[in-house]
Amino acid sequence: MRVAIPVTAGKIPNHLGHCESFLIADVDKGAIVKSELVPNPGHGPGGPPPVFIARKSVNQVLAWGIPPAAVEIFKELGMGVELGVTGEPKAALEAWLAGKLVKTKDGLDAGGGCGPSARDGGAGGGCGGGH
Repeated sequence: MRVAIPVTAGKIPNHLGHCESFLIADVDKGAIVKSELVPNPGHGPGGPPPVFIARKSVNQVLAWGIPPAAVEIFKELGMGVELGVTGEPKAALEAWLAGKLVKTKDGLDAGGGCGPSARDGGAGGGCGGGH
């Protein structure tokens, strides 16, 4: 199985589409076999993120927040999506593999990480789009 986790400054950010990179990990029998950090192409060549991640043969995405439209794209591309995942990416993956992942609902409003509780200290409008 191959798992993708968004990463910014060594942590799982509140919005997958705006992350710096993705931790792509191959797992087998509950253990991480191999992992690499891959730069996020954003919405440019190679993107949008759901398509980019699908091209990396990912089966499962662990993230804090993803907008509903992007969640649907991930599912249509055959990937599982786990939301509310925070903290250090490798530790979160190990907890998920062990069945001990503790998730948060903080910042998981209808925007999947784009709403006022998760962006710019709560000010401004949504970020929109399926990212």
